[in-house]
Amino acid sequence: MINDMYYTRYAETLLVSEIRDENISRKISGLLGKIHQIDMPLVKEPIWLFNTIERYLSDITFIINKLKDDEDRQIFQELRSVCNFTQEFEHLKKLLSTIDSPVCFTHNDFQPGNILRLNCESDNFTVIDFEYCSYNYRGFDIGNHFCEFMFDYKSATEWPFFKADFTCYPNEKQQMNFLLSYIDALIASQDKYIYSIHQITNGMDYNEIDFDRNKLARKIIKEANYFALAAHFFWTLWAIHMAVSATIKFGYLQYARTRLTAYYLQRNMLTDVNHNELTPMVPQFTEDLLRSSKNPFYKSYIKTVDKII
Repeated sequence: MINDMYYTRYAETLLVSEIRDENISRKISGLLGKIHQIDMPLVKEPIWLFNTIERYLSDITFIINKLKDDEDRQIFQELRSVCNFTQEFEHLKKLLSTIDSPVCFTHNDFQPGNILRLNCESDNFTVIDFEYCSYNYRGFDIGNHFCEFMFDYKSATEWPFFKADFTCYPNEKQQMNFLLSYIDALIASQDKYIYSIHQITNGMDYNEIDFDRNKLARKIIKEANYFALAAHFFWTLWAIHMAVSATIKFGYLQYARTRLTAYYLQRNMLTDVNHNELTPMVPQFTEDLLRSSKNPFYKSYIKTVDKII
């Protein structure tokens, strides 16, 4: 109760429109850069992501028996018919094994609801809710943040209590804006943290004369856009798991369907059908794509476009 009063009076969470704002995006990228340099007394191996996915996968077989709502059962069966989750996880791991992304301390849920603007109208921000923090791949933390450009939880006051707009996925200009400030934060604070700029940049040496910020930013763009797939897959399974365990009213299975849709659309744009050839592009979702056969849920998308997406 005291925390709620504090946040209401002295701080407020950001809107999704605010993280899309180029000025705010630059400011909060610095927060993430500082987080990535912190040394925490946790397991330093990046086991959290895949271990958690495997735990969620082990529960899927038993989910159907716990669902009481007919619509939930229908959506769950639809998800199972579209995706062999175990097989898709193996494809995902194989794909991500080709992406070089350093391991660091990560928040893993860096979204507007976990970023506070202090004193309400100031330009001071802080990060809260580290319940999913771990040592993980940098690309996941940044890619997950880019995914959150598409989702609005704060203004959605009716079922399913979220809104999604895939066309808001950040374009290359927006990603570069975020990442150049992220890199600047790494450089500015390198003497304050055990994790140095050298470690975070995969050994790319920094000096004021020849350090290529743009080259590093483009490298991180590749990391982020591929690990965004892991973010979509993770939150899909999380939502399925929460559908039978959470007490908060939220359209968990509707959310799972939306995240899985985004996963497949992004995967198809980033790789060939065999998951082998990688492309350097930043995915751009369009209304035509969302209504095409590349969208595994395009029929239900047409029906629910005004409610969910």
